[in-house]
Amino acid sequence: MKQPLQTILIFTLLTFAFIANSQNLLPEANEDFNFDYQTPEPIAFESLAEAAAWADVVAVAQVVNVDYQKVRDLNSQGQAFLTVHVPYKGVNKNDLLIVSAKGFTEHQCYYPDREGEGERYLVFLKQSPENNNEYHGFKPYCQLQVLLDDSGKYILRFPLDASLSLPETLVQEVIYQDPNAIIDTTEWTSIKREEYRQKFHSELIVEEDLFQKFFYLKYKQGIPLSEIRPLLEVKRTPQISSENL
Repeated sequence: MKQPLQTILIFTLLTFAFIANSQNLLPEANEDFNFDYQTPEPIAFESLAEAAAWADVVAVAQVVNVDYQKVRDLNSQGQAFLTVHVPYKGVNKNDLLIVSAKGFTEHQCYYPDREGEGERYLVFLKQSPENNNEYHGFKPYCQLQVLLDDSGKYILRFPLDASLSLPETLVQEVIYQDPNAIIDTTEWTSIKREEYRQKFHSELIVEEDLFQKFFYLKYKQGIPLSEIRPLLEVKRTPQISSENL
């Protein structure tokens, strides 16, 4: 019995050592790591190609976690951590993106707290000149919402939050099977709810129990990412690092 117990003890110690060492490699776990908060000023792009030309990174990425300091329930500064699912420019699949933001202006790129799998976005980001894997952006171009349809395909939700002119022929009626395609608007006023419904061409869903009614809005339009790729006018080039040489 002594040999198995010794083996288990050694394995346990090695596991804890590996976890501790891995945590020290994460920027948010390193007190000496200095994040860069020189965020860019917003730009009114006229096309997705123009946004892609400006950006160092263009990708579909999913929120893994957020770490924000708050002042009176408002985000004041911090980081979001995203993983790349579909790379278009400057990154590879499964790369980690650290997106820093600071301030209270509406264009600051704060992401919502992760719920479930985490939301997916088409992102246009600039790399920090100070740190690898750290990026900056501004709304709405740092987080154009991407949702899953009933066949599991990525769809760019339409209408966009950005004021861009896209070919109407690309817009499709979509059956979304993504929890983020439904917004709980029960606490909204009827006027706000109707304005949002019209602006985003969404469907009103009403449910009720013995005590009250519940109101939801569900998106029902979008553009498949296969149609978006040509509009980016980006040639796919993998990110090159010293590890690849």
